[in-house]
Amino acid sequence: MNARGLGSQLKDSIPVTELSASGPFEQHDLLRKGLPCVKKELLPSHPPELSEKNFQLNQDKMNFSTLRNIQGLFAPLKLQMEFKAVQHVQLLTHEINCGIDIELFIIFSF
Repeated sequence: MNARGLGSQLKDSIPVTELSASGPFEQHDLLRKGLPCVKKELLPSHPPELSEKNFQLNQDKMNFSTLRNIQGLFAPLKLQMEFKAVQHVQLLTHEINCGIDIELFIIFSF
């Protein structure tokens, strides 16, 4: 028998338990996965929490809608393309974030 066949036999004969969110005692496996894994599974504890998590997204949608109504369809499309282009650049991380904030402040402070 070659080594490849032996490896497949070992893999089939030894049960490997998948690292699931709950351990053998139906508790979260914090030692292997850490706290962020458990945090993803928890539901919002307070009703406005979900709204607060999506605040920036909702604010951007409202600003783009207002901008579309005032300046037409061209302005929000141009801004979204600029944001995507700036986010893909990996070289100047701190300056890019500052530039996006400045651009948003200038555009949306009318």
